[in-house]
Amino acid sequence: MRCGLLLLAFFLTPAAWLPAADSNRTSLVVASWNVENLFDADDDPDNPGDDEYTPRGWTRWTEARYRLKLAHVADVVARMQPDILCLAEVENHRVLDDLTLLLRRQHGLDLPAIIHRDCGDQRGIDTAILARQTPAAVDWLTPLREQRHVIIAEFGEPGRRLTVMANHWKSRYGKKSEADAARTIEARAVRAELDRRLKANPSAAIIVAGDLNDDIDGAIPQACAGFVLDEGAVLADGRLLYNLSAALTPEARGTYYYNQGRRWNSFDSMSVSRGLLPKGVPPSPWRVRAKSYGAFSIPEMRMAGSGAPLPFRRVRTRAGSRVYDGYSDHFPIKAIIEMRP
Repeated sequence: MRCGLLLLAFFLTPAAWLPAADSNRTSLVVASWNVENLFDADDDPDNPGDDEYTPRGWTRWTEARYRLKLAHVADVVARMQPDILCLAEVENHRVLDDLTLLLRRQHGLDLPAIIHRDCGDQRGIDTAILARQTPAAVDWLTPLREQRHVIIAEFGEPGRRLTVMANHWKSRYGKKSEADAARTIEARAVRAELDRRLKANPSAAIIVAGDLNDDIDGAIPQACAGFVLDEGAVLADGRLLYNLSAALTPEARGTYYYNQGRRWNSFDSMSVSRGLLPKGVPPSPWRVRAKSYGAFSIPEMRMAGSGAPLPFRRVRTRAGSRVYDGYSDHFPIKAIIEMRP
């Protein structure tokens, strides 16, 4: 079943899995990545969106292709060493199990807490979170039944909670008016949840991460969700969140490259509540480490010439078809969150 089936693996993870030496860590790496169609090779009859990603589908998605894709994703994740990893475009719980197992066996990275549920997305893809630590609480937003759900996970002990919201908003595919309307609904749903939490706790440490399918200076992220580019405005108004990509140069903000228009987009970003800013008052127990945020890539992830993310896909060309054995059509983003002195 694609809709309504809850797969909350963190309930099965022992609460005390962290070794004593890690129980009082003073910094965390939070990352987010749209991993571009991480499907297994099996045909799920309840998920028509996976038909392309089977051996008989257009992509010729075999078990060997799936395993290669998985290995590439694991290699990048291991290099980032995240404590909390938000993911977009994962098919199901099985691919998350396979990824965590590969990370543990091949890279020595343990992310045993899996936060995921199947949603009603028409493409058959979901959001998920992998983490070193079992979350203290999890909630979900479903702004649109046919789109990806928003995950809200709270980590840490009382008094030092860090809330992470994983997003993957509606793509720009199809009619612009319809796509914009869908993203507006998603942005307003996230805004309402932020207002509720910040009213209850003005110093709350909240990170909103993911692929918003809008540039950081777009009207929907800014006006509808309140993810602004002016840190001073956030310090003055505790309702707003600061988009960390605003501190980067325009060239460094790009995480997705639109080949047809030959332009970079800043679709992937993290926005943080006032309490997480170094000068935020009232302060949260956590803060964003200065100059720790940005897009992450290694040379193998970039296409020659443009430097765009090297995808993992089969594409149609005038000469027939071409197979790319890259990583994803998005670069991941990461930041270091540290305890205040």
